[in-house]
Amino acid sequence: MSPEKLPEKLPQWYQFNDNNPKGWSLKTGDIIRKSKNKEVISAWNETPYSSFNSTNNYTVKLSNLNVLTPIQVGGEQLPEGDILPAQINGMPCIPGSSIRGAFLSWLRKHINQFSQQEQTFWYQLITPDGKSWQPQTIRFETTPSKNLKPYPLNPQQDWQVFHKKEPLAVQWQISTYDYHTQSFNQVDIYIITKPTLNDQQKRWLKERLEQFLQNHGIGRGTASGFGRLSRELPKGKWEIQLSGMKPCVQPYRKNKNQTGEYRWSPQVLRANLRSYFTRLALAWLEPEQAKELTKSIFGGLGCPARLVLTSYLSSIEPNHQTTQQDYKNIEARVAHAVWRIQVDCNDEFQGLVGDLLELSSRLGGLGPGWRRPPHPMQHDIYRGSQFSYEPNNPNIDLSTLMQRLYDHVKKLAQDSKYPLSNKPKQSYGGINSIWQGELRQGRNKIVHGICSRNNDKKPEWCGSFNTHPSVYAVREHDNYLREHDNYCLVTVFGSEFDS
Repeated sequence: MSPEKLPEKLPQWYQFNDNNPKGWSLKTGDIIRKSKNKEVISAWNETPYSSFNSTNNYTVKLSNLNVLTPIQVGGEQLPEGDILPAQINGMPCIPGSSIRGAFLSWLRKHINQFSQQEQTFWYQLITPDGKSWQPQTIRFETTPSKNLKPYPLNPQQDWQVFHKKEPLAVQWQISTYDYHTQSFNQVDIYIITKPTLNDQQKRWLKERLEQFLQNHGIGRGTASGFGRLSRELPKGKWEIQLSGMKPCVQPYRKNKNQTGEYRWSPQVLRANLRSYFTRLALAWLEPEQAKELTKSIFGGLGCPARLVLTSYLSSIEPNHQTTQQDYKNIEARVAHAVWRIQVDCNDEFQGLVGDLLELSSRLGGLGPGWRRPPHPMQHDIYRGSQFSYEPNNPNIDLSTLMQRLYDHVKKLAQDSKYPLSNKPKQSYGGINSIWQGELRQGRNKIVHGICSRNNDKKPEWCGSFNTHPSVYAVREHDNYLREHDNYCLVTVFGSEFDS
């Protein structure tokens, strides 16, 4: 095949070295400025991709793979911390080497589960020590990256729990669900082998690759649920139904022909469960130890995650009955729709994740506005979110659930040799108390009363957009069929809260 020529006219955010014309590189300032993002994305998506995989001489092709979760194949890291996508001659792509290495690592872990005949096939392709592929036996073609979008990598734990802000970095991702077409973005993957494969061997290659892409993923953050691809939409261990405010990258601006860019990311759920785990750990450990234990489970810089937690938006259930006009901060059709999110994790932590989901769904919401129940406010503003999930555990009482979660945390802390306090203690950021009241009591008396923006004497625990979040959360439980079961829960995360 003959490669296509690079475009002769370069966008202004490219720079070209005439003395050594090997390709393009981005200007840091242009990629950082939000005004340039649209130009960058447009130029990338218009790059001639026909030079990729323009041959029909492939052994196996995985076509129309749905991008279940954002793919983060990182390239150059800018001084500001932002991570650009991997590129070849300025064209963003998923390098074949990224698939090649990760798939071999996955294969080594699972090959003993295969039949002896299939094991023999794989051992013909990899070296005897299992550390690399045999030379010139298998090739994973480079895949073009389209539908790239920037996404902030927010270290939410310190802000949500300890109220310490850190600078945001941006990771460029291949996006997943397209709200305009109501469908998933898709990619194709090509594999070429030098030995001629029979039909059975092709099926093995295709089947194992599909398992790897769905259950392990490619790129950065696979333990956090990124980089998952699948032909079908797999069913998770749990399904979340999220209502109210939705994760949004770009703010919604009413009457300016700009809609919010709503996107689900695995880090939304991960940050939520991570913060609850830290809050529970604070009852038994010192703050630094609670953070270290959380890091050992959920991962962090220089610390691989033990918990493999993934989630993806599988469908949107619109509210056809609403005639509500759009709010100033969110479209009514989004606010009143229900997002169905599939959730899965490794078996080792299934009990912990299930109990954290139960606690989180009872005490608050998910994503933006998680501390408040969904409700419209004055000045045509919408706030709050809530979620339910299936299969849930509605019959367990709250005190038993808390004790079970404490047992999870203490067991993990003891395994890590952390000294535990003799009894649960109150700590700033921890779950210090949970109050039950009448259905609208928490919202009306606390959110719209004591903590109203019109109250000049509101206490510090009400929080501030600029300094720290509020140290309480309100969750309304409204049962239309059994009104005597209606109530609200107010959770206190700060010891200075005045009952």
